[in-house]
Amino acid sequence: MSVVRVAYVAGFTLAAIACFFSLRRVSRVTDPDTRRGLGALLGLSGLWGVTHVGRLLPVSPGVQITFYVAGLVVGLATIGAWLYFCSAYTGHDHHRRPWIRRTALGLYLGIISIKITNPLHEFYFTTTTTTRPFAHVVIELGTIHWIVTGLSYALAAIGFYLLYEMLSSSKSDARVLGVLVATTALPIIFYLLTLLDTGGLITIHYEPLGVAVFAVGVLYFVNEQFTAIPRFWRTQIIDGIDEAIVVTDDSGHVRDYNRRALAIFPTLQSCEGTPLSAAVPSLACAAEEGGEIITVGESGADTERYLYVTKTPLTQVDMVVGQAVVCADVTDLERQRQQLKRQNEQLDRQNEQLDAFADAITHELRNTLTIAMGYFEMIAEERPEQGIGNDEAVETIKETHERMEHIVTDLARLARRGQTIDETEECTLDSVAADAFTDVGPDELSLRNCEGVSLRADRSLLLELLSTVVRFADLNGASELAVESGESVLTVTTDGEPIPADDIEDVFAYGEAKPSAQTGMLFPTKRAIASSHGWTVDIDPTYSEGVRIEIGGVELLPATE
Repeated sequence: MSVVRVAYVAGFTLAAIACFFSLRRVSRVTDPDTRRGLGALLGLSGLWGVTHVGRLLPVSPGVQITFYVAGLVVGLATIGAWLYFCSAYTGHDHHRRPWIRRTALGLYLGIISIKITNPLHEFYFTTTTTTRPFAHVVIELGTIHWIVTGLSYALAAIGFYLLYEMLSSSKSDARVLGVLVATTALPIIFYLLTLLDTGGLITIHYEPLGVAVFAVGVLYFVNEQFTAIPRFWRTQIIDGIDEAIVVTDDSGHVRDYNRRALAIFPTLQSCEGTPLSAAVPSLACAAEEGGEIITVGESGADTERYLYVTKTPLTQVDMVVGQAVVCADVTDLERQRQQLKRQNEQLDRQNEQLDAFADAITHELRNTLTIAMGYFEMIAEERPEQGIGNDEAVETIKETHERMEHIVTDLARLARRGQTIDETEECTLDSVAADAFTDVGPDELSLRNCEGVSLRADRSLLLELLSTVVRFADLNGASELAVESGESVLTVTTDGEPIPADDIEDVFAYGEAKPSAQTGMLFPTKRAIASSHGWTVDIDPTYSEGVRIEIGGVELLPATE
């Protein structure tokens, strides 16, 4: 057998084996469309190589022609697989568009029908034999062949353009991968050289050799770069996102970034392959922690921005190949948060000052009342023979002192109860109402309590609230107080003196002596305690048989056994 024949047969046999063997590593490609396209390209290229081997073997011309026609059918299908792979690998969706797929299928079926039926019309090719450089069938190409070949190369060029666009736009070092892509185009040059009758080559398609080199190269030598570049390159995706995005490999080196990231971090310019910790140290530190907020721009100026930094791992199969660092601009939210924080701190200081003020005033007033009451009692004890202790004026002074003591207590309570409570507990309503009744100890007031109802509240504050209600009923001349519950409402009804509808708003106002001087602070205190729970307190203006107080927004619960 001729040495040249052996070289050709060995070359295409090795190419076919390489393509078929590389199929086992296609599963490493994570993108399903790219995986399908590459698998089809390798399988069809390997089969195309087998048809070349059959044509080059020392067999009869008829068998060689049969392998040649089979090669024409498979070779045209390889163009479709090439375009599918290039479209998927470069992040486009051309391979998914129905009209393109239908047009390609129709064109393919039309062309192969001409190829298969060539023995009948010989419009595509005719054959002769030659012994240069070894005995084989020579294909004399017809006009239709050149039209189909030109169309095939034009379609293949589209795939090369997509790959060139991707590689030239990638911020990664893609030189090796670019060389491998170029090897798939070199066989076209060899084929064109055979048409010049150089004498050293036979007229045959050499594409399976180029695809074999490409397959072995990308799947065995630059596999990581092959799978990583499209993920990092797709700027039409990351540039379309408002957030700044920086993509690094698994060792923390910058692989890609979008325009937004470059505008915020100018030091990223030309830093591909540089550790992120060297390019933008603050971003690298925040990305390492995750969920951190960093500040960029001049502090205190309009250019100051707050960025919330998160990271997302990029995986290939079960292996992490990099991460995407995403910076969301939260400047407005952060400024609002800081403003709220300052307001809360200011409110806390004011509350502390109010508490201190209330304590000081309460202490001074009570001391003064205690001193005055002590002197009064001393005078009453020293002059009993004059009946001063039973004198009407003395009783008035005593009652006035007691009233002032209640006022001081109510004012101190009111100053402290305007704040929202943090914790509540389950309280049994009838138990708290009974304790409030006991604490006040009215002489001529009976309690008709509510049973079987519980609610969530601060028990001490609820006790104070109901105590103010009992005190009001006692001072308002009531003989009965009824505690009832409805849907999210507590109702306390007394049979004392009704409050005119026109005076209801004044009853809740500070400093108003309504409905009487003795009860003036009780209703503001009720509303303050209720507000701290998120409740409301109102008086029913339609109730004319006494006073009905409604506490709304209460979280009622079934009573526990």
